[in-house]
Amino acid sequence: MEFSAAVLNLNAVLPELVLCLFLCGALIYDMFVPQAESRKAAGSLALSGILTALLIVGLQLWLELPHYNVLYFGGLLILDKLALVFKLIIFLGAAISFIFSLLSDELKPFRFGEYGALLLGATIGASLLSSANNIVIFVLAIETLSLCSYVLAGYLKHERFSAEAGLKYTLFGAVASGVMLFGLSYLYGLSTSLDLTRCMSNLAPALLRQRDALAAYLALALVLSGIGFKIAMLPFHFWCPDTYQGAPTPVTAFLSVVSKTAGFAALSRILAPLIASEHFPRFVQNGWPGGLQMLLGVSAITTMTYGNLTAIKQTNVKRLLAYSAIAHAGYLLMAAAAVREPAFEAMMLYLFIYLFMNLGAFWVVIALGDRVRSFEIEDFKGAAYMAPVLFAVLFVCLVSLTGIPPTAGFSAKFQLFSVVVGAGLDAMPGSQVLNVTAGFFFALALIGVLNSVISLFYYMRVARVMVFEKPSPESKIQAGLADNLIAVLLCVPVLILLDFEPVSFLVKGALQPLKAGLASLACFLGYV
Repeated sequence: MEFSAAVLNLNAVLPELVLCLFLCGALIYDMFVPQAESRKAAGSLALSGILTALLIVGLQLWLELPHYNVLYFGGLLILDKLALVFKLIIFLGAAISFIFSLLSDELKPFRFGEYGALLLGATIGASLLSSANNIVIFVLAIETLSLCSYVLAGYLKHERFSAEAGLKYTLFGAVASGVMLFGLSYLYGLSTSLDLTRCMSNLAPALLRQRDALAAYLALALVLSGIGFKIAMLPFHFWCPDTYQGAPTPVTAFLSVVSKTAGFAALSRILAPLIASEHFPRFVQNGWPGGLQMLLGVSAITTMTYGNLTAIKQTNVKRLLAYSAIAHAGYLLMAAAAVREPAFEAMMLYLFIYLFMNLGAFWVVIALGDRVRSFEIEDFKGAAYMAPVLFAVLFVCLVSLTGIPPTAGFSAKFQLFSVVVGAGLDAMPGSQVLNVTAGFFFALALIGVLNSVISLFYYMRVARVMVFEKPSPESKIQAGLADNLIAVLLCVPVLILLDFEPVSFLVKGALQPLKAGLASLACFLGYV
């Protein structure tokens, strides 16, 4: 019996174990090959580890394992559909980002053993964060992701902007981690449990009690501050533009997708037990939205509005994509503010589609930047005529990031807005009279639409420079076959996922196993 339990425990962390083995293998192997062979040898080995982990998670999802909420290692880790979908996005994003690293000119002077180890370490932290069910494991996972990301951001140590990026990322991250730990200590004090699911389930009644509500909301706000740093939520976004600009572009692509997905996985682990618990307040109290809804809703409005408005005046394409990432964090928070089950499905659907449209844009930026030796928008003049395939892919990805049909970005944003509007309709009383809560959600959806319109301006400014501006005489942009092929492969999902049913089927019912697990937990605790 003990042997069977040990096998099940190891099966639950099999992708992470595979990544650990390949991490060690890449480091050791890199010691015995010359630097000229490091990229091909150690880099290929590290990439093989990510692809193997991706295959394992894909098989777990395909086999529909587990059917119900299952706890492992004495409840430290939870493996459910929510965790598996987030892991799928994380490993897919990490694999594509690492392919970018192998092909980018920025990382050619460096050995790939240590680089691959750092990227695999960050991926392990992100993966564990999606299935963490204990406060200690939650903190260890997010710090593993953060520490590796700090080093990756400053990896070009001889370049001033990269060193500055790593320093700012580290300093802001240290402060955010301290604030989050303070909030988690409050959560532990209110719930008297390190088990994250039980902790949040115990917190639900505290939110209803007047004497505990202030402390409970304060604890949630402090924890949200730490998570907000990972997703670049206002006002914890200050690191994002400088880090995106100074870090190697493949690392920037990794942070924009994998780190953001891990942040929303952490947010899901905090919110999901609250939503699944029958003791969670109904949020609509005397016609006013609940405190958590207000907190997330206001954060969404400020984040996406600031990100879009500030992106308008950017001249560096990496900084522009940084503020774009901030804005998209606001869109995702907008759905989270609905605090209902469909919000998680819409968030995961959006992150899956965001993976392709954002990485597609980043690949074109990497390919063009390697040739013009610059990431200033003005230096991409006339690129539409010298590299038409890359321009076409970038144009499709930018249109998708805006949310215009016939791209998958339209489907993703439509689902987010539908969740918010649905929350407003559900908040309306039987007489269908508009109340404060319904008005709050309708206004939130309207602000999201207006922000999408604003984003069209700065996205199309990049396309305008590439089409209507004449290139300089010395500019010679020639895209290779590999550049065009990777760009097209990333662009195809952006078009075909307009019909999002396959992805919707993948994320459907992600909270159902958690509800079943909380029902038995509630009986055990004497709540029912």
